Amino acid sequence: MKPFTFFAYAQIISRAALAAALVIGSVVASASDLWLYSGRDFTGATARISRSEPNLPIGAARSIRVGTGVWEACTGANFTGECRRLTAGDYRELGGRFGDTILSARDVTYDSSAGSGAVGYSPPRIQLFEAPGFRGRTMAFDDSSPNIEGSWGLTNASSAIVSGGTWEVCTEYNYGGRCQALPPGQYNDLGPQLNFRIVSARALDVNRPPVSTIRPPVLSQYPPPVVVAPSPVRPPAWNGDRFRIEVFTETDFRGAAYTLDSDTDNLRNSGFNDRIRSMRISGGNWEACEDRDYGGVCMVYGPGDYRRLPPQLDRAISSLRKIGGEPNWGGITPGGQNYVVMDPNAPRSRHPVWLYEHSNFAGRTVRATGDVNDLSGSGMNDTASSIFITLGTWQFCADSNYRGRCVTLGPGQYNEMPPGMNDEISSFRRVR
Repeated sequence: MKPFTFFAYAQIISRAALAAALVIGSVVASASDLWLYSGRDFTGATARISRSEPNLPIGAARSIRVGTGVWEACTGANFTGECRRLTAGDYRELGGRFGDTILSARDVTYDSSAGSGAVGYSPPRIQLFEAPGFRGRTMAFDDSSPNIEGSWGLTNASSAIVSGGTWEVCTEYNYGGRCQALPPGQYNDLGPQLNFRIVSARALDVNRPPVSTIRPPVLSQYPPPVVVAPSPVRPPAWNGDRFRIEVFTETDFRGAAYTLDSDTDNLRNSGFNDRIRSMRISGGNWEACEDRDYGGVCMVYGPGDYRRLPPQLDRAISSLRKIGGEPNWGGITPGGQNYVVMDPNAPRSRHPVWLYEHSNFAGRTVRATGDVNDLSGSGMNDTASSIFITLGTWQFCADSNYRGRCVTLGPGQYNEMPPGMNDEISSFRRVR
């Protein structure tokens, strides 16, 4: 980070004014926050930093949450390799178009090299291309457009470059249909769900970050304004301001797709009733039920990728609705304990975490609603080979009382255990 320098003003600004101006820089600089995670989807080892780090304290990061400020994340140590500027928001994974891991990160909120008056922050801008690989006709947008057809006259964009802000591109007018958020970066192929279908695009963070508008005081500012220190910053919610779920008729997000942002009490006329095999939730918690009108066995799913639903849930969903908070887990485990062991043919249930005896969701299951400090009396100690999580982030450990080697997993399906953890789990607990 390059601090403000006011030497040019020192001879004409009083000592009090200069001191207050320096307070502005120091107070705002302390507001930059970055959360690092060693695993994708905000799992694994974690660390919070508020200053530039040439070598990350957790070694390497595979997902990042930017609380405030503008950060430059680099694939090499000492800010080398491929670097990308990240504004406030959630970055669930850094693979594919940007390399798998981040080894260094620096605060560039006040980097004057950004130019354009907004220090360290590039204004929103997206450039769409007619063909993959940034080929064909092209058009750039600096402002949101609810109807690209009206601006461009065609809907065949299939690659993009985002040089400022985070943009959401959608397959329906007025930012409806299937949408995808694109942080700054190069996207040489937008994929089969978006290629040739984009008709609207909007900038999601046009007002961020507010600290980027701070300037050195001008001569008329005497005395400088009083600056109040910001409140402690909490990690941002995972797109909590917008409910969205995508469902697919095949595993791994293939087949026919359907995007919902409101309750659907009956999927019968949609063509997706009892056909859903994978889904992706990008905002809010959703309750999926086996019968219409939210009847039968219902399960709550949090934000995450569900590439393959377990056999007990595969092709079984008939209605979906968003819920505002945590469901009540009472009454679904005998004697009020936190888990129950069920045989392979047991019916569906709404427990948020299931441990399977075998890989690919086969065999007996331990289904739990809360912490389990010792599995030795369950008959399932050191036997879990796959896991399904619908809500919360959980820590799974090789020894009782959450000791030994541990791994942290968020919502999603894990048809095989992480390396070194197969048939090893003896305790687990919810950590978020």
